[in-house]
Amino acid sequence: MYVERRSKTRYPLTLKCQYQTVGRMPVGGTGETVNISSNGILIKSSARFVEGSRLKVTIEWPTLLDGTTPLQLVMTCQVVRRWQTCFAVTFEQYQFRTMRRPAGQVASVGRGLAAAVGIATQPPAAPRYASSSARESDRPAPLLMSKR
Repeated sequence: MYVERRSKTRYPLTLKCQYQTVGRMPVGGTGETVNISSNGILIKSSARFVEGSRLKVTIEWPTLLDGTTPLQLVMTCQVVRRWQTCFAVTFEQYQFRTMRRPAGQVASVGRGLAAAVGIATQPPAAPRYASSSARESDRPAPLLMSKR
């Protein structure tokens, strides 16, 4: 008879992730999540970490903040088990961060949602003026956005 040792439920979730060891000589790679819980993650990868190794793991989160901004989950973790094709980590700390996206790119989830509610996903066209006699001072100033 199998007895479940985990105290938290694991949910099957396949997401791309990057990882890097924490320390003087960082070693990194990419993988894919197999499942996730509130305490840890099982990551499919050929990496061979020693149990107890500390890692920084970054996952591209599947939902958008406010329907427009991509998120990533950034965690500091410790390897607790490893196998030939995957390893398990527990969270030491974690936080969600916003991700940058190339200009003009709209996530497919955002496009689908925008189409469903009838919102244009293309940037607005430059304003047109009825006559060419409009002075420059009459035109609205362009919007400026600062980098974070």
